[in-house]
Amino acid sequence: MREDRRTGQRVVGRRAVGHRAVAAAGQATVDPTLRAGATVALLVVMLGMILGACGAPARSAAPARSAASARSAAPARSAASAAHGARPLSGAPGGAGPGAPTPPAEGRLAAIAFFDPRRGFGVFTTQGRTWCSDAVGPTVDGGATFGPVVPVTEWRCAVVPPVRSLAFDDHGDGFLYGPDLFVTHDGGSTWARSPQAGAVLSVEALGSSVWMVESDCPSSTATATGSSTGSSTGPSTGPCPLKLLESTDGGRTWSPSPVSPVVLANPSLEGAQGQTWLVRTSRSSAYLVANPVTNPDGGADRAPLFYTADGGVSWSSRWISCGIDALSVVLAAAPGGTLLAVCAGEPGAGAQMKSTVRSTNGGATWTVRSACAPPHLASPSGCWTEAPNMGYLGGIDAVSSDTVFLYGERSSLLVSHDAGVRWQTVRPPMGGTGGGTAHAVFFDPSDGVVLGEDGGATVLWSTSDGGAHWTVVVPRVR
Repeated sequence: MREDRRTGQRVVGRRAVGHRAVAAAGQATVDPTLRAGATVALLVVMLGMILGACGAPARSAAPARSAASARSAAPARSAASAAHGARPLSGAPGGAGPGAPTPPAEGRLAAIAFFDPRRGFGVFTTQGRTWCSDAVGPTVDGGATFGPVVPVTEWRCAVVPPVRSLAFDDHGDGFLYGPDLFVTHDGGSTWARSPQAGAVLSVEALGSSVWMVESDCPSSTATATGSSTGSSTGPSTGPCPLKLLESTDGGRTWSPSPVSPVVLANPSLEGAQGQTWLVRTSRSSAYLVANPVTNPDGGADRAPLFYTADGGVSWSSRWISCGIDALSVVLAAAPGGTLLAVCAGEPGAGAQMKSTVRSTNGGATWTVRSACAPPHLASPSGCWTEAPNMGYLGGIDAVSSDTVFLYGERSSLLVSHDAGVRWQTVRPPMGGTGGGTAHAVFFDPSDGVVLGEDGGATVLWSTSDGGAHWTVVVPRVR
């Protein structure tokens, strides 16, 4: 998701959510309310940088893959939590508070949620011999320092983390999620688990209006110590329903969307790391996305896409035409309403075939801008050796109808100025094929922040001139 240039928040994953307004099905314009305010919330995709030397991306680095049973009315520990052996740290009941110990400064910055180039929050992950933990703290200097950091949860390092992504609004409400959910309503001073019946895939906040996508897949059986009688990764396999929940009070209470599209998805699909689930373009309009599915006509795969312009009262159905055989798709909405998407196929050996597609009519029709698929793979200098196919798909951020940035594990930060026809590495190179880039978010066409690795260290790059020049800081906990 990305921060809104006008209201302050943007797309997940995560990751990113673009707060670009789309007026009605098929007609895209910018919501004037988004230009005026500073209502912010950012969902960003968590940093997945656990690398294999040459193989496919590590499963533990993928976005939320776990799932749980149907939601229950009574508060109870979520099945996803049990599957991951997660437990809240000391402090407030069910969560962490000011009295909890501060994690060591060597904790790795794993996710960010920025309101503007200077202010935001970061998630620091500390890995011990047996237990790993996450703590969250604010920054007011562009990520040079964070603190005080407050421990939120811990889990056995041998299993998939219980949370991967972070979102905040400008009223002190924060959400650490994927597949579990931890919330704060006091600006991060205290955190508490918010039990959910399903695995949380995406949280998008616009002011006090918060939307959340959950998966209704059942999870594998596991004990509270993190050992599992099924897979240690927790999620079940196969497609399952997605469920949209809405909150009007900053995530204190949740209600099902007035009407939820009937859509199946596979959050646990191996290799489908970069996947957008929800893109909010205003308080009442949004896109709901699912994994690409096999085209029954034998053509290229396509991803289910649903759009609402009335707060979820009604939805219209479209498809994202990928142009290739695809496992996942990431979606971003540019300021003028143009939609840009990148689809990705099977990952392996540090590469992943990708395609870029664009829609100028709200997703009704799509144009393939570039695609790496047979017969191109048979050429002597196959497209798999070229950008953007080197590295794994993480997410995209569309700063205009033509300019879009792409990031991901084992991938340098890439940019296209022609809506994906040609991609090039941003200079100086960021992340590279070793560590990669975890997230990129632009607040306007000039100011942006990138989280990634440089020489084995986690760093933040920032620009104030649209990427022509960059500065870098190594974040530390104070």
